[in-house]
Amino acid sequence: FGVFGDPLFHWYGYNETNNPRVAKVAWLEEHKEEFDSYIIGSSCAASYNVKELDRYLDASFYNFFVYGSDARDYRAHATYLLENCQVKNLVLSLNFNEANTEDAGGDDIHYWMHPLASGENPALFYLRCAFLHTGYAIDKVSDYRRDTDLPQVFDVFDADTGMYDKRVRDVEKVGDPAVYAAEHGDAFAYAAPPDFQDLPYLDVCMEAVRDIRDLCAEYGVELTVICSPVYSSQLEAYGDEALNRYRTELSKIVDFWDFSDTSISYDSRYFYDASHFRNAVGTMALAQVFGDDSVYRPADFGTYVTAENCAAYLDKLAAQPKEADPTSYTADVPVLMYHHFSQEASGEVVRAETFAAHLRALQEAGYTAVSMREMIDFVYNGGSLPEKPVCITMDDGYLSNYEIAMPILAQYGMKATVFAIGSSMGHREFYKETQHRLTPHFGYDEARAMLASGVLDVQSHTYDMHQWAPFESGPAIRTSALPLEGESEAEYAAALAADLERYNQERQAELGEGFCALAYPGGYYNDLTEVLIHQAGIPITLSIRTDSRNVLLRGLPQSLYALCRWNITEQVTPEALLAMVEGES
Repeated sequence: FGVFGDPLFHWYGYNETNNPRVAKVAWLEEHKEEFDSYIIGSSCAASYNVKELDRYLDASFYNFFVYGSDARDYRAHATYLLENCQVKNLVLSLNFNEANTEDAGGDDIHYWMHPLASGENPALFYLRCAFLHTGYAIDKVSDYRRDTDLPQVFDVFDADTGMYDKRVRDVEKVGDPAVYAAEHGDAFAYAAPPDFQDLPYLDVCMEAVRDIRDLCAEYGVELTVICSPVYSSQLEAYGDEALNRYRTELSKIVDFWDFSDTSISYDSRYFYDASHFRNAVGTMALAQVFGDDSVYRPADFGTYVTAENCAAYLDKLAAQPKEADPTSYTADVPVLMYHHFSQEASGEVVRAETFAAHLRALQEAGYTAVSMREMIDFVYNGGSLPEKPVCITMDDGYLSNYEIAMPILAQYGMKATVFAIGSSMGHREFYKETQHRLTPHFGYDEARAMLASGVLDVQSHTYDMHQWAPFESGPAIRTSALPLEGESEAEYAAALAADLERYNQERQAELGEGFCALAYPGGYYNDLTEVLIHQAGIPITLSIRTDSRNVLLRGLPQSLYALCRWNITEQVTPEALLAMVEGES
């Protein structure tokens, strides 16, 4: 738990996973000079991003949330921070559960408090810890040997920020509601104890909030109180009477932002489970608190509640629908994938007249082609998309995309995105620097003409991770963006980052801006690939999966990840193509 420091491993993410109440204090005792502001609360507070708070408040935040806590724990942690650290801002994240919980965890060692926060005699505390079972140390050594860069069950914290490491959960597919429900539906049931609606510890909770308010006033600390987003199954377990009693009592003590019951509460895709909202929702909440209009959030998302407006606010809550209206914030966008075009068809080659027939069928069925940037605008900014959108893509970067496909697209008022291989850009005769002949690829002169036309955009198919093995030499041949056999995580991350950076810089130099989308070579990717691509700043990735619909959700970047695509060949008739985009095939 890091009780005695962690000089051997310095693995505070592991320590915090086992007991954040102890390990976070131990970590802060070594690093508190790096921070001037803190978030306290239960595990739902983990979704408030400290970097965003730093930007909004010109501060250095640490997320001091702990799981399984009650309001008295918050008071203890607030007291520790105010008495031992330099504190400029304190954000208190509340959940209705604090009014139902006292002494969470009991004597379980995973819930012990650090003596600097609990007031326990330090000598007795350290003595207890010194005689814990040696199996804990053995487990740590074993887990250290099998640790990976991505979070595992024994290492789910980011020690530097205090937040949960949600990188894997944040690259899962969330768009198609049926697919998401099939994979995570069980996580959204909420089993409440018999006296749940009685809020037995409401007075204790409010007393702790009052004490925190008074402490902040005493130390000159700016206090922001947030009632965090709550999923509908938990709201239903409480019932309106209990929830309104909590809000009313809280408004008598502090002004607060309430995000607990909004349209987001009724769509599970905005949540990891019944108790935790997604990091993207935390981003929207902070944008509302600090008036950042560059971040999308629903019109009903967040109300600043005071003693004066609380009654009117509760009346407004009572009148709002208790269900989601997905038509107001989602868009179903089928994605088509072409490759090469010619007057003669073979393999994945599509004839010009077939491509024209496909576009004509889409046009007559009322479909409008959309770009990658329009899809990004919909998700990130709440922008609009046509009633029947379709996304047309072409892989590899063949010259025929420019010479044959672009005029046909223009004829039918359509647009498309080409995912070009960087190392093949402009190669008309030979594969790279070899004497192996290849199908001609367009270069940057054509790419500039494509962008100027507004008909074709050019995005990434990686710079050189789509190699053709028969034409390559050497031991490290990459036919996809996946790690090579035997390649370490660090080596793979460095190779992928170098490929992305090289191509991005080249595109910026040639076309004036970097990439916003990447199609995986061969459609292959894993969790680490997805994490690294999006960490590099690319908001859209595309696979060749066909196992779910591409449902984009405003405010959820994950709905742009690993989009499914239908591979369109010469054999696909216009009727079959329409069946694909309409979800009938």
